[in-house]
Amino acid sequence: MSKMNEANKRDFVSQMISLVEEETTVLTEKGFDPTTKIEDLKTQKTGADKAETAQQEAAAKAKEATSYSNLKLDEAYKEASNLADLLSGLLGKENELVKKMRKFRN
Repeated sequence: MSKMNEANKRDFVSQMISLVEEETTVLTEKGFDPTTKIEDLKTQKTGADKAETAQQEAAAKAKEATSYSNLKLDEAYKEASNLADLLSGLLGKENELVKKMRKFRN
């Protein structure tokens, strides 16, 4: 099978359905009734379309979850940074605890 991208594969399936539907008479005259194959392809295409929709919805949810996760992490980092600044001001820059905190950011 060639290395077609997803969009091209979807287009190929749709085009095959349309072409075979249009040429049903010619194919039947040649001894091949494509009705079952057409219905099978339509069913498979519907399944693929539903799976694609589910994939797109999952991707959107993942993007939202990532944004929310980053927001919460930024809030936590800001709070920790504020605490570090408070302790630095309270204890002085030369305090051992403050020196240890500075190493965390490097």
